[in-house]
Amino acid sequence: MSIQKNPPQSDVDAPKRKVPIASYAIILSLWIGFIFGTSCTVIRPLEFFEIVRSFTGADRQWMERFSLFWGVAWFGVVKGWHFAEFAILTFLTARVIQWWRGGLDTKSIAIAMLACILFAASDEWHQTFVPDRFGTFQDVLIDSLGVIAAGTYLLQRSRKASLRRAE
Repeated sequence: MSIQKNPPQSDVDAPKRKVPIASYAIILSLWIGFIFGTSCTVIRPLEFFEIVRSFTGADRQWMERFSLFWGVAWFGVVKGWHFAEFAILTFLTARVIQWWRGGLDTKSIAIAMLACILFAASDEWHQTFVPDRFGTFQDVLIDSLGVIAAGTYLLQRSRKASLRRAE
């Protein structure tokens, strides 16, 4: 039996299936650890290409084509991952805050978003202490875009649920 501090405020607030909050808290903690851990590692381009070559068994000609492709696509892939990992972090953080506050309202979503943006900034600052890594304001902005996208989605869902409830 779960105990809620406040009753759910909308359809979005009541999860479809019961998942123990400890599960969400553990998943959130693991995700934060994953982000932190990957921020501590560096894979240089030559190391990356060797990993790709050994994994795929590619010949020299294929690797040359892949190298050209990667020269064009790396920004979208790497920065797209920044966006995605912080969107996921926002969803997980909002779920834990939803449990903690007893519902998912605008204030809960704003708290989740602020926490995730602060974590993005602290993660980039942390990277300034890792050899061969650089914390950049650009990455904080890209991470924040992921947070904003996830937060906007959650706000829209919450508003739609409130409108349905009012009908």
